[in-house]
This record gives sequence, C-alpha cells and structure tokens, in this order.
Amino acid sequence: MTAGEYLEAIRQLPLGSLHDLTQESPFLVLSPHPDDETLGAGGLIAAACAEGQRANVVVVTDGSGSHPRSRRFLRQQLIALRHAEVAAAGFLLGLADDRVTHLGLPDTKAPSSGAAFDAAVVTITETCREAGAKSLFVTWDLDPHCDHEATARMAYAVRRRMPELRLWAYPIWGWHLESSLPLDRAPPRGFRLDIACQQDIKRAAIAAHISQMTDLIDDDPEGFCFTEATLAPFLGSFEYFIEVAA
Repeated sequence: MTAGEYLEAIRQLPLGSLHDLTQESPFLVLSPHPDDETLGAGGLIAAACAEGQRANVVVVTDGSGSHPRSRRFLRQQLIALRHAEVAAAGFLLGLADDRVTHLGLPDTKAPSSGAAFDAAVVTITETCREAGAKSLFVTWDLDPHCDHEATARMAYAVRRRMPELRLWAYPIWGWHLESSLPLDRAPPRGFRLDIACQQDIKRAAIAAHISQMTDLIDDDPEGFCFTEATLAPFLGSFEYFIEVAA
C-alpha cells in the first residue's frame, strides 16, 4: 500500500461518534507541539467539552524551535507566547486551564528513550489516571517529524502501563507524505468524526496560534509558518482517528 492509498483510506473511514471514540468518558490528547492538539483534535475536544465530558491535553515540547533565530522573540519569550496560544485556543474549545499540562521538553529534541523519556511517560500515565481517561489520542507514528515519532513512542509506553486505554492516532504532517511512498501497513481502522458543528470554533482556535499562522515573528527568515497548503487538512468538517492495535 502506498501513502497515497493509505491516506485516502483514512479519508474514507466510517463515520463515528464521540461515543465510538471516547465511550463518553474522560480522555487525553497528547500533543508534540503547542498547536498539534488543536489542529488534529480541536473538534473532538470542543465537542466533548460542550457535552461536559472531561478532556485533558499534555503538550510534550516547549515550541521554542519554530523561530530559533528571532531576536524579538528569544527562546523564553517564544515559549511563553506559545503557552499563551495554547491557553487561548483551549479557552475557545472549552478546555479549562487546569486540564492542560506542559512537559516543557526541548522542541525538535523530544526523547525516544532514556531518563527524560521515562519521566515523560510517568507524567502522562499519572495524568491519564488522575483524569480517569479511557482513551488516549496521539499524533500518528508515521508523521515525518522527530518529535511526533517520539510522542507516539511515549503513548505506546503509556498503554503498556495502562493496557485498558484505547489508543487513537491523528495525522498531522503525515497528510503531506509523498503519495508514492510505500507503507508496510494494513489498511487503517478507525473513524472520521463529523465536526461541522465545531468547525468555526476550531478555526478560531487554530487562528489563536498566531506565531504559527501569521507573520507575527518576521525577523527569522527560516522561521516556521503554516501555508494555505499545509493548513488545508485541518480546516474541513471531519477529523480522522486511526485505531492503534494493542
């Protein structure tokens, strides 16, 4: 199966409900960077919060790698800005401030093993247990970004500690894989969630990540900013969740 065929199969996943994905129980969204939770699962979070269902978010890295050469936004200022963006987006989605945890690991250097990895897994596990989470949502392990790959490994380690957790993956950069790339994967199983009722809220929450969506930080020629093409997969009326087999 090629990446193009696999991604098309994701787009054709059967329609599912909030119940199908979360059993209407608390859940946790694991986000490599301060914005992935909004991009990949903002509609899910908004729908759950509107129903009074508990949602928690754990952000793994500090987001400091997006504009490393800026002189107007030095590292600590950029970290503070990106924390504030997560809070602003979360407010729009209905997420309380105390439901967001920042691990603060360095952007582009999230660990895949070792002491820092183990400590992150412990914190995520404890957050799941404290929240009573029944489901864990994480970025797809085939997203071509080192932090996304490391975060997926953390999620797998958490489920080994909590085998009762249902694990779901949401693509971010995987949407932009070269279509001819061969993937050694069985066809995906999972659901697409209709977020038409949450679409405007999600778009506003995405826009709240101003450092990533605008030229606010314009003094780093190599700084990151979403384009119309890279943002397109997240603006539609569906979100997509791949079931990760045990």
